Amino acid sequence: MNLMHKKLLSFYSLFVICFLPVVTKAQPVQITFDFPALRDSQLIVGSYYFGGLYVKDTVQLDKHGMAVLKKDSTLAQGIYQIYFNADEHYDFLLADDQQFSIKLDEGSNRPTIDGATETTQFQDYINYLAKQKARFAELSARQHQLKNQPDSLALIKNEIHQLDQDVKKYQFEKGMQNRDKLIGKVLLVNHQTELDPTQIPAKDQANDSLKWVYEYNFRKQHYWDYFDLSDLALWHTPFVKERLDEYFNKVLLQTPDSVLPETIALIEQNRDNPELFQNITSYLVNNTIQSKMMGMENVFVALAKRYYLGGQAFWADEKTMDNIRREVALRQNNLLGNKTPDLLLEDADGEFSSLYESPTPYTLLAFWEPGCNHCKKEIPKLYDELFLKASPSQLSVYAVYTMTDKKEWTDFINEHGLSGWQNLWDPKQISEMKALYGIRTTPSFFLLDKDKKIIAKQLDVAGLRHFLKVKGVIE
Repeated sequence: MNLMHKKLLSFYSLFVICFLPVVTKAQPVQITFDFPALRDSQLIVGSYYFGGLYVKDTVQLDKHGMAVLKKDSTLAQGIYQIYFNADEHYDFLLADDQQFSIKLDEGSNRPTIDGATETTQFQDYINYLAKQKARFAELSARQHQLKNQPDSLALIKNEIHQLDQDVKKYQFEKGMQNRDKLIGKVLLVNHQTELDPTQIPAKDQANDSLKWVYEYNFRKQHYWDYFDLSDLALWHTPFVKERLDEYFNKVLLQTPDSVLPETIALIEQNRDNPELFQNITSYLVNNTIQSKMMGMENVFVALAKRYYLGGQAFWADEKTMDNIRREVALRQNNLLGNKTPDLLLEDADGEFSSLYESPTPYTLLAFWEPGCNHCKKEIPKLYDELFLKASPSQLSVYAVYTMTDKKEWTDFINEHGLSGWQNLWDPKQISEMKALYGIRTTPSFFLLDKDKKIIAKQLDVAGLRHFLKVKGVIE
């Protein structure tokens, strides 16, 4: 089953639904569900947590469409969902007052809340957004119809812009009025402190690069102004993972030097809370290992060594630790910016060549095999579009066959005329090149500078061509 197109997971139950007669004694939790149109139906109660929507329990509505949830201790504050099917699901806010009723009249698609001020305010907000969304849909339709009428189109675009500004104003004003409450924090989750251009120093205004740096630092420093990651209630909403993703994958420069200090700082700020320490550390390790950005594995290795291999990840089971150890072993010797491990390999005639003996300012290390369909396309392209177009004094290619079938290898070389660069292999497989360079797929390319430091990796031929053009190696 899927909730709002999110993965629905069976998780530990935060609460138990009880069908008990109404009593006068007040309890910390008493939520009445009143859905007459859905009498004798089953509903699912789910809870958001760290980017997921998890099943907590099911409720069976009686013949009148009624059910009561009671509990002797309060539930985790956050946003919950009542789910009937893919077309009928309703979010509600659960703050410190957890005694209220949720009613959905027949023919209506908007629940009403009785009791619990913050829960009511959240429903008011949902209703407001629904009206604004409907108005936006109308304006968008008119915008399409008026695409050949510039004056009318400009008016529509201005109204759409004003609609967006009205929503932002509503969120900010209502949020600030309730800033110390969960409803206020939810309304402010997407608010960002805006830079006043007049605040930028004159010396930075006069230089585009300095201006960009000032703007970048301002956004980074103020990104979390209205979002308190240490508030566990916000982790029980849909917003935390979205904000973390944006900050670490879009706001920060995608270089190890920019990302690593921020990751460690955020982890250490939340070390005293075991739940947050686990969540943030796990997220950042997973985020960096999954990143497609060149150099982010440097961050992964540093975090993995410090927190997992360093014995601080109390939540990690042995399987997780084995995976971490394996990934670190495959990556730590070939990180961006590090000096590459040397290789001493032989050509088809048995003559040995060292990678470190490459005399040019740039060396391209290519691991490949003829049986790989992608290699069949990329290796000839690498030869024609990079090697032949680069100055021989600027670029050397150290092309390494990763398997042991000499005939397969030499036949491919001869068929495609791959001469002039170094064609090498390891027939006895004693170099440990696959482990040293983390070779799990071919082709795999590493671009080295004159000191044999890795300056680019995880690029295809097109990416390498662009990189070498920037360096002036090819035209």
